Amino acid sequence: MIPLLLLIASIILLRIAPWVAGGEVLKAAAGYAPVMALAVCSGSFLSRRLAWVVAVVAAVVPHFVINLSHGYGIGAAHLWVLVVASAAAVALGAAVKAKATVVPVVGATLFSTVLFYLLSNTVSFFSGVGYAPTLGGWWQCVTTGLPEFAPQTWVFGVRQLAGDVGFAVMFWALCRRSVPQTVAASGMSPARSV
Repeated sequence: MIPLLLLIASIILLRIAPWVAGGEVLKAAAGYAPVMALAVCSGSFLSRRLAWVVAVVAAVVPHFVINLSHGYGIGAAHLWVLVVASAAAVALGAAVKAKATVVPVVGATLFSTVLFYLLSNTVSFFSGVGYAPTLGGWWQCVTTGLPEFAPQTWVFGVRQLAGDVGFAVMFWALCRRSVPQTVAASGMSPARSV
């Protein structure tokens, strides 16, 4: 369980560090934090209660730290998107728990990541800050974003997918070893290969 806790802590730090530490190298890591992968894998491999706690803490704590460190408010709409997307990801993870092989876990992670990306950017669009209230404005929001911000929105989307899929595979492998009672309950053999 200790490796799993260290992994959770590292995800929270990976999410926060690019925004509070500064520096070009850290900023290049922005978006790679596998928050949705953690939520899916929590639903797949942890007890129901622990899965919800892990997913919400990993999503909400960095949100507060990043927003407050930049002088922004908590951002109620974006906070709810995080909570709803995390809950959906935990539920998807729980749905594939019985077949917690790598393919269903990665599939649920891909779906969760795309859902989060679309929801969070749609909330940004409806916030009325800088986007024309048209379909073209929404498209700008989910693809390029506002010109004064870099990198473009789609780059964050690609980074989210890469981070979530890469870490989903790692979570799956680590959770199989660290949480054997869940693996046994799912009917999988702990010795089964990736």
